[in-house]
Amino acid sequence: LITVPLQVAEFYLILAAVGAATAMLFWRLFGASLVMLIAGFLGESGQAPEMPMLAIGVAAWLYIIYEVWAGDAKKGADTTSEGTQFAFKAMAIILTV
Repeated sequence: LITVPLQVAEFYLILAAVGAATAMLFWRLFGASLVMLIAGFLGESGQAPEMPMLAIGVAAWLYIIYEVWAGDAKKGADTTSEGTQFAFKAMAIILTV
């Protein structure tokens, strides 16, 4: 359940370690991961209709994927060392699959 927020923190820490991340990037990714988790919880626990919560959760997940593959996170990673780019891309693949 907490895998995505942990991955978001790892993306940020990898980029922050080399000075390529902003606090705003962290909060955008963290906010999207919370939306995804809360929507999933509400839908699966029966506290809200499943399909709308699924749509909200998937939209948040797609936003995170966008940030990692094409957004500010990707732009920040592109300016880092080859090792950092490798770690970032490996985590992006794990997040997507």
